[in-house]
Amino acid sequence: MSSEETPRRDILVEKIMHPVVCVAPDAPAREALKIMRDNNVPGVPVVDANGKLEGFVTDGHLLESALPQYMKLMDSLSFVPESADKWVHYLTEAADKPVREVMSREVSQIELGRSELAVAHRMVHDGVSSVVITRDGEVVGIVNRLDLYAAIEGIE
Repeated sequence: MSSEETPRRDILVEKIMHPVVCVAPDAPAREALKIMRDNNVPGVPVVDANGKLEGFVTDGHLLESALPQYMKLMDSLSFVPESADKWVHYLTEAADKPVREVMSREVSQIELGRSELAVAHRMVHDGVSSVVITRDGEVVGIVNRLDLYAAIEGIE
């Protein structure tokens, strides 16, 4: 082994995951947004009353739900006046939608007990920045890319 190589060590996901704040599927989108802002995270798991994972909602989901459908189809909105007063009702209506209407049901997740390699593979394969950690379908934590990379590099 050269001096530049480091010995291979598995880091269990339990060592790098963080506690996670979740939201209920019936909660209004504004509650999910508040949780994201308060915790400085771009998304949160959506769980039922028993803690079972149902989906994941991101700031991107919330923003997309606030735009009228025709706006999503256009390449340019140069003809639309930028006065916020005319568009604020779209944002208000979107904030009142239940999370289940805007969340993704596809969730990148790994069972507790797996290694950092399994988490890294899931992130790359699914093209996501965080992976939900579960135990028998119940959410127990979350790992994001920066935490994973820091753990692999031994950065505290």
